[in-house]
Amino acid sequence: MENKKQWEIAKEIRRFGEPELTYLKEVLGKGVMSIFEVENGMVQKFENAFARYTGAKYARAKANAMLGLAEAVSVSGAGVGSEVICDPVVHFGALAANFFNAVPRFADIHPDTYNMDPDSLEANITENTKAVIVTHLWGQMAQMDRIKDICRKNNLFLIEDCAHAVGALWNGQHAGTFGDLGVFSFQEYKQLSTGDGGMTISNNDELIRNMDEVWAFSGESPKFMTLNYRMNTVTAAIGLAQLEKVDDIVQNTYNRTLGILEDAIKDCEWLKPRYTPKEAAVAGYWFACKWEGDKYGLDYNKFKKLNHELGIGLRFGFNETAPYEYDFFREGTAYGHPDCPNRCPFYTSKSNYRYKKGLCPNVEDVMPRLVTVRLIFLSIEDAYMMADKLKRAIKLMEA
Repeated sequence: MENKKQWEIAKEIRRFGEPELTYLKEVLGKGVMSIFEVENGMVQKFENAFARYTGAKYARAKANAMLGLAEAVSVSGAGVGSEVICDPVVHFGALAANFFNAVPRFADIHPDTYNMDPDSLEANITENTKAVIVTHLWGQMAQMDRIKDICRKNNLFLIEDCAHAVGALWNGQHAGTFGDLGVFSFQEYKQLSTGDGGMTISNNDELIRNMDEVWAFSGESPKFMTLNYRMNTVTAAIGLAQLEKVDDIVQNTYNRTLGILEDAIKDCEWLKPRYTPKEAAVAGYWFACKWEGDKYGLDYNKFKKLNHELGIGLRFGFNETAPYEYDFFREGTAYGHPDCPNRCPFYTSKSNYRYKKGLCPNVEDVMPRLVTVRLIFLSIEDAYMMADKLKRAIKLMEA
C-alpha cells in the first residue's frame, strides 16, 4: 500500500503525460531506434538540451550513471597500480575504480556537510593517485573551488558524481562542470527520472571526441579499454520531456519539502541540521540532520521508538559501516582473485594502504547519527504532517 502511494505521489510530482507522449510518438514515427541513423534524433536533442541546462559544452547520454562512472575511470588514466580517491559515504565511485582495477582510496568527509573534506583529499594524494571521484551528496555540492584547485595542482583527473545533483550549484555554476567529467543519474529515485539512464558532461573537446570514437568506431582499433554505454532513443524522449519540468519540480516540490523539514528542527539543539555553505544552491533530494542527543543526556533509542509510535517516517543511520569496511573491498576480490586490486603486484604503494576501521573518523562518527528522509516521493501535504509529528517527538524527548 505504501509503495502504491509513493508511485501516485511520484506521478503527480513528475506529471508524466502529453509532453512525454509527444516525444515518444516522434521517435516511433520515424521507425528508427538507432541513434546513428537519424540526424538530430531524440538522443542528440536530449544531450544538447542537457548541455545547455548545465552550461557544459558537451553532454553524452548513458544507459545509467554507474556505467558513466566506470567509463569516466576508463578515460582518466587510472587503472592497474594506480589509485582513485573517493568519498566514504556511498560506494559507487569506489566500485567504478575497481571495475578498471584501480585502487579506491577514501578521503574523509566534513562532519557538518557530509561531503568530501578538501583537507582529507589533499592528505590522501600519493605518487600513485591518478583521479578523484567527488560525490555531491543528497543534492548539495562539495567544496568544488578548492577541490578543483587541488586536482589542478596535482595533475589529477577530476570526476564529479552528480547522481543526486540535477539543479545543484556552487557559486552559480552547475554541478558537473568543474571537473573533467560530470556524471548524472536519471534512475527512478532521482530529481530527473527516466526510470533508468544517465548523462556525462564535459568541456573537454579531445576527451569527448575520444569517448565518442570508442563506441562509434567502425573496425579501427579503439583508443582505450571501455564499453558501449549509450542511451536508447525511447529513454531520451522521456528525459527530454522531464528536463523541461525539472527546475519546477526541484524548486516547488523537493526544495519546499526540504525546507519544511528543516524548519521543524530549527529550534532543536540536539538535531543538528546539515550545514549549507553560502556558495551552495541545493537541489532537494534527501533531508538530513545529525543526532547529537547523547550530548544532552537523551536516549537515541527512545527517539527511534517515538518515530515508530508516531509514524513519522524517519530513517536512522546510513549504511551499517563505511564502504571500506565492506568485505568486497577489504577482501579485495574484485576479479575473483584474492587481494585484487589493492595488493596487486603492479600496485607498489609506499604507504601500505589498507581498508580498516578508523580510516575516516568523521564518516564513522556521522553515519550512525544521521537522521534522514527521502524527498523524491514526499508530497507537500505529507511533509507538513511529518514535520508536525517530528515537532511533537522533539517536545516529548525534552519533557
